[in-house]
Amino acid sequence: MSQSQSTNRTGRGELIRWAGWFGIVNALLFALVGARYLLAFGMPASGIAFVYMVLAFVAQFALLGFLPMLLLLGPVALILPRKVVVMGLGALLAAACLALLVLDTNIFVKYHYHLSRLTVEIFETSTWIFTGVIFAVVLAFQAMLAINVWRWVSGRSNRKGFWLALLLTMVWIGGQGIHIWGDAIAYSPVTAFTRYMPLYFPVKAKRRLAALGWIDPERVEKDRLLRRIDEPDGGQLSYPLQPLVCEKDQARLPNILFVLIDALRPDKISPEFTPRIAQFAAEGLQFKNHYSGGNSSRMGIFSLFYGLPSTYWQTFYDLQRPPVLMEHMAARDYETAAFSSVGYGSPSQIDRTVFAAISSEARYTAPRGGNRNADITRAWQAWLDARGDKEQPYFSFLYYDPGNFSSEGVKLAASADEVTRRYASYMQGIAAVDREVADVLASLTAHTDSRETLVIIASDHGYEFDELGLGNIGHGSNYGPYQLRSTLLMHWPGARPRAFTQRSAHQDLPGTLLQEVFGCLNDTSAYSSGVNLFDNQSWGWIMAGSYSSHAIVEPESIIVTYPGGLVELLDANYKSAPELALDARTLEEAMFEMRRFYR
Repeated sequence: MSQSQSTNRTGRGELIRWAGWFGIVNALLFALVGARYLLAFGMPASGIAFVYMVLAFVAQFALLGFLPMLLLLGPVALILPRKVVVMGLGALLAAACLALLVLDTNIFVKYHYHLSRLTVEIFETSTWIFTGVIFAVVLAFQAMLAINVWRWVSGRSNRKGFWLALLLTMVWIGGQGIHIWGDAIAYSPVTAFTRYMPLYFPVKAKRRLAALGWIDPERVEKDRLLRRIDEPDGGQLSYPLQPLVCEKDQARLPNILFVLIDALRPDKISPEFTPRIAQFAAEGLQFKNHYSGGNSSRMGIFSLFYGLPSTYWQTFYDLQRPPVLMEHMAARDYETAAFSSVGYGSPSQIDRTVFAAISSEARYTAPRGGNRNADITRAWQAWLDARGDKEQPYFSFLYYDPGNFSSEGVKLAASADEVTRRYASYMQGIAAVDREVADVLASLTAHTDSRETLVIIASDHGYEFDELGLGNIGHGSNYGPYQLRSTLLMHWPGARPRAFTQRSAHQDLPGTLLQEVFGCLNDTSAYSSGVNLFDNQSWGWIMAGSYSSHAIVEPESIIVTYPGGLVELLDANYKSAPELALDARTLEEAMFEMRRFYR
């Protein structure tokens, strides 16, 4: 080996070691700036939550400071091992990250959400000037810091870096371990910290722990309900914005039967495949241009009961805060009983959102195996017959999944493609659910009750068979009309059959029920983003969400935001439209709606 090769290899090692230490030093700077997140969060409610907050905070800022340096400067040091190049890039990267962090803390403290492409679009000139000044000052400081770190690292060959890396790894493992435990037992003082950290995605393993027998789901559920009494929301939410004032007399309140059918597309309801649901639609109120607030069950159901943008889901899940609609029904002494063929946990997570205040005894889940949809129909019928106090109003929830239908009997040609197979199975599935709905409605008609019953049939989201030509079959993959268009049908006591054609959304349902059923005088804006369905107002835009992304959906355009701030601009046909001009007013309205219910 030549002397020049040996020197070159040593230079690479020193540069990589410098990049690591430079990242660690910047992690300390990031943590100092990020202390504002801790001030916004406040003092945790328990000792274990305090330990978690410290561990998560330290580990996250260590990652934010170290990983970008390692991932960018490491390859550069190997390919082009020149000190001036590596250190110059490091100073630029660190200055940019630190300036963005300062900007993010300002945005979060004021608006309660983190920096994204959408927030950038509505920045005023003064914000850009401020950011530019911060970057210039920080860049000069980072240049001096880079030189000093090099002087400290150059010529050293100790193992302090190894032990520090090991310590930070243990800190990360400790924080993630506490979060896994906190999420598994629904301990909100721990889980509530998640949204305060930028780019923070903690590990969850609730189902895995239950499968291993390390937690008892029934015991966890009982303990969770007991803790909800003593655990406040930490002052994070202002929801509703004002106490409800509702005037409807208790004796005039109807029973409410809510039938939710997973992924039921309104254009697939027909006398041929779903005769009973089609009849129900013709004889009642049907909303023919109705959209979900999500392309997934989690966000679709969240928008249906809360009437809020999907960006609030994580907070309400962490705090286990039920919707105002459910809280008000509990206050009006409604008996609640839920029956699900798919359960209440992942992926919908309605056990810690919609039904967070409802005990497990009032939530029935069909056992695995057999016809799970038919099972919950029978369970509901038995519950209805066995109700003790017939004078007490009830809210009953039935959750059917057409996917639980066995498609073994579906005969297709061997050459049938995937779309054809999935479509045939889907249609057979909704036909099977229609038969269950027929049995439910027949039982309801035969059952004598002193109260009338409001019946709602809805779907959480739509279902696509690659109509957009993007290769998408199912849901949760895009925000086009096939995955967002949803079913909403009602049999409203005393109302004549009517078809509504305005653009309506799931966000409109909570306000409609609270105003029309319970006589609440508050404007719907006090607790939701929607309006009263009977006002015939078409939305100009709605917020829709999936499991990680969100979108602002307008009639002629869609703006999709992904984790990390990436934004995709699409036209009405879901084609890329980078030339699309973003409407600053719409963005400002969306941003305002995303922060309105935070304190």
